[in-house]
Amino acid sequence: MMVRDFKKIVGIEAEQQFREMTGRDHDNLVACVGGGSNAIGLFSAFLEKTHVNRYGVEPAGIGFKVGEHAATLRAHSKITLHFGGQFIQP
Repeated sequence: MMVRDFKKIVGIEAEQQFREMTGRDHDNLVACVGGGSNAIGLFSAFLEKTHVNRYGVEPAGIGFKVGEHAATLRAHSKITLHFGGQFIQP
């Protein structure tokens, strides 16, 4: 809860800055979920906004064998990964 509450300013500022720049609300949010604080900070400011899609992403490393990746989400959800300018869906 402490990390969420302290990092929530990231989401609040992102919302304000986006609205100032575009004159509208976000449609989508994308955050790295490797450590969690980046994602929870961004996403927590938008919990009441049901129209906003939230996507958590994590790097794959050099492959999907044990010891070669950081992609803990791979086994649990459909993902799209970006490798050197190329998008793949494992």
